[in-house]
Amino acid sequence: MTVTTLGRVNVTTPGTLVPLSIDPNQRVAKIFAQVIPGLTGNGYFGTSNMVRATMAGVIRVLWPNSGGGFSENFLVESADGHDSLNLSQYFVDMDVAGEGLLVSYWTE
Repeated sequence: MTVTTLGRVNVTTPGTLVPLSIDPNQRVAKIFAQVIPGLTGNGYFGTSNMVRATMAGVIRVLWPNSGGGFSENFLVESADGHDSLNLSQYFVDMDVAGEGLLVSYWTE
């Protein structure tokens, strides 16, 4: 497997979803999202219909760690272990503008 880091996926305007990829053909086996220490708001990882207020489409809420140290993280894995997750179908949203999640993905 090959690991690729997207780096920090920042949200400019809370409520405006940021896709992990704009390429609808990009497929991956695993997606790893991690909170950046020092954030003040929650991070949201989900699908294109994600709405923070109702939690529709939210796969995981990642809590901030303003004191540093351990950062909450989350892994999405394909059921078959192959590149069957479409990276463009996953999104990040944040409570606070200018904050984001660190995201990496694995391909076979």
